[in-house]
Amino acid sequence: MAIFLVTFQLKSFYEDEQFDKTAIVSNEYESDDLDDLFELLDDMDEIEKIDDQLVINEKADEDPDEINVEYVLINDSDGNELYRDEDYC
Repeated sequence: MAIFLVTFQLKSFYEDEQFDKTAIVSNEYESDDLDDLFELLDDMDEIEKIDDQLVINEKADEDPDEINVEYVLINDSDGNELYRDEDYC
């Protein structure tokens, strides 16, 4: 099994856009290979385990309309970049 560091980009969307927030979170995963890791990350149950509290805006009166969680970067245990989302800078 290999260790992978996965970076997620979290975004909240509110009716009033001034309350929208973005955060970056990294988690370690153990998987046989990159393909198995992608399968794991494509499982909505796994994505729902990511703590999205960082993008909840306490100043907003209402809950966000949507919270988006995407994996944007994957590195191996040596720090080598294995995957980067084309929209992630």
